[in-house]
Parts: sequence; structure tokens; C-alpha cells
Amino acid sequence: MRLKTYFVESVEKAMLRALGEFGDEAMLVHSKRTSPEMRHLGEYEVVFASPHNGLSGPPPVVQPPPFPERALVELLARKRPGRATDSMARSHQSSATIGEEAGRIRRELRALARMMDAPPTEKLSRPEEIRGVLDQLYGFLAEREVQSKHIWDLTRQVGIDLMRGAASSYQARSSVLLNELLVRGLIPNSSPAKEHLQVVALVGPPGAGKTTTIAKLAVREGLAKGRPLQVLDFDDQRIGGGDQLQTICALLGVPYQRLSSPEALVEVLGRSHTPGLILIDTPGLSRQDSTELAVMSLGLGASATIERHLVLPCTLRFAELTRFWNTFRVCHPTHLLLTRADESLCFGPTWSLAKSINLPLSWMATGRRIPESLVEATPELLVDLLNVGYSSIEQKSVVSLQSEVQTATGAMASVGHSPTRSMFSL
Repeated sequence: MRLKTYFVESVEKAMLRALGEFGDEAMLVHSKRTSPEMRHLGEYEVVFASPHNGLSGPPPVVQPPPFPERALVELLARKRPGRATDSMARSHQSSATIGEEAGRIRRELRALARMMDAPPTEKLSRPEEIRGVLDQLYGFLAEREVQSKHIWDLTRQVGIDLMRGAASSYQARSSVLLNELLVRGLIPNSSPAKEHLQVVALVGPPGAGKTTTIAKLAVREGLAKGRPLQVLDFDDQRIGGGDQLQTICALLGVPYQRLSSPEALVEVLGRSHTPGLILIDTPGLSRQDSTELAVMSLGLGASATIERHLVLPCTLRFAELTRFWNTFRVCHPTHLLLTRADESLCFGPTWSLAKSINLPLSWMATGRRIPESLVEATPELLVDLLNVGYSSIEQKSVVSLQSEVQTATGAMASVGHSPTRSMFSL
């Protein structure tokens, strides 16, 4: 047998060279990418084998074993009846199987050579068409600032699914497959049972919109649903930090209490046993406020039932979102709440963060109006924003909330207020 190694730019080139040198007897032994130090010789190292040594004339014929070996086999067969005979039979059967496999490989090599010489067919051009579609998907996701590692995973999976499916309408199928993967990459929120007490704390950087979102949640999840409601305020870090929220709660007729320590929060939660909703506002902190973050984490970790929603604006880039995520990980967030969706032009960073941190989406703030500008942040909604932007879904979101606004208006009227359709605009 003769072995020869080819260093080439592609395995196909090695096959053609081996067929030209060995003819139909060429057999592929193995192929692999070259090591970095051997890369100058070629991208791939491919080894082919030929059953004979390449000299002129027909390949040598394998002769039967000499007499001594045959005699030894017969002697063993006489001492152990059946075993040698079975072994010889298996040996002949194995030889026949190897011969059949070699023949099959030779036929496949000949077919491959004919395919490479023939004009492109639908089956051969299919990978090129898929590659073109994947290039478009890559550009689409990169334009929306989805992270490169996520773009690679998404396009790779779409390409695999396209290769497995029927050869038709790659463009339309790729869009459907991509949307399915984008939605599957996010975790939806699970609504808590109304018969239990729900405690929701909002944490996040300064200016993320926590206080305004607390007011929206008070109307949307409390008054509109007829649930007992209480607002707690941890925001004593800035001058007048709780005045705005206290004023809103007074207008809504909602109980408001300012807390000064984690112990006060434990005491309040210890007295709350009836089903309802408790909303907790916290100060905006940064990673320089390590002491305050530790104290707040201690207070919010006093009860395992507290939902800690990390509030982040959709207007931030991925590096900024990741920095805030790392800052507030000490608070052990359980949900991701998004704000300023109406101000964002690009939702790829937001999707990549939600995919990376694996937190359920809870709500999304889409403006300053209370309570219209707060919607449930479903994976489908975030993918729609990624695809077409906020302006294309704004009207649909507002219409879906009209019934809830009317319910909240009736609840407000029952406590002595007569709000307009848009109750507040902060």
C-alpha cells in the first residue's frame, strides 16, 4: 500500500490530485486542518492511500498463506473443533466486507469527480444560496447591534435548519426561523397567583425611570385589578427623593411609607399577610456606591418572596447594560424591566443582554404617561422591536391598554378622583 499526504487549500483539490495520480484505486484515509506552524503549506492536510505501490503493471495479487501456516491452522482446528473454522470464516467475511467498503469509496470518489467536472446543479448550488441568505441575516442583526457571539449562533442554527429542510424559499424560511430563535432565546414572565402577596422592588442606576414605573405599576397592577396596594420608599439618598412618589400616591389614594433601614422593611413585610401588592422604590446607585448597594441588598434579601426587578433603559449600548448588570448582581435580580423603549432606535443590545443574563422579562415602559406607557414585556414584543422598531408597534400597544385604563379610571373615581384619560404625565 502506498500513502501520500497533500497540503492543499481544500479537500476537493486533494481528491482531484489523488484521482489523477492513483486513479480509481485512490482511497481517502483522513483529512484535518493544518497546525499553525504548517499553515503556510496549505489549509488542510489530506492523506490518500493506494492498494499498490504505484509501479507499472497490475497491482500484486495476494497469495494464500504458505504451507506451514496452513498446517498450523489445521492442527489447531483438530485440537479445538469449530473455533479455527469459525475464525477463518470470520476472517474471509471481514476481508469481503473491507473489499466492499473499498469499492463503495472508489465509486463515491468517481461520482465526486464527475460532479466537480459537471455544471452546477440545484443540489450543488444550494449551499451558495444558503450562504447568501445567511450573509443577509448577519448584516441585518449586525445593523441592529446584536452581539457578534449571538449573531454567530443564530446564523449557524438557521443555516443548519435550512440545509435540513426542502430546497425552496430560503429567504422566507430564514426569516421565520430567525424569529423563532430570537423568541426562544428569551424567558417570559410568569404571572403570580392573585391569592398570594406579591412584593416587587425596583433596582437600577440613577435616571432609569424606577419612580415613574412604580406609579404606573400602582395603577396598572394594583388599582386596575382591585388589589390591596402599598408603596414603600427606600429612596432617601437624594434631597426630595421621595417627594414625587409621595405626591403621586396621595393623588391615587395609595398608602405610602418611607423606609430608612433594612430592619424597617422586614418589619413592614412581617405585618403584611393578606393578598395584595407591595411596591418598593429604591435609590439610583452606581458601582461607586458599594456600601449603599450592600445595605440595599441586605434589605431586599430579607424575604425570599421579594421580586427584584432590574430597571434598565433600552437606549444604552451593550457595554453599558453589562456594566449595570454587573453592578446590581449583588442585589440578585429576579426579573428584567425595560424603560425608554420609545426613545431607543436600536434594540439589539437589549436583546443580547436579556439573552445573556437569562432573567424573565417583566414590563416595558414606553413613555411618561400613566398608566398607558407600561406594557408587558413579552419575548415576542422585544423581537418585534428588534425587527421593526418602536414606531411600528406604538399604536398597537396603546390600543391594547385602553380597557385597562378605563378600569383604572373607574377605580380612581371610586376613591374620590376624576382623572382624565391620561392620568399623569411625568
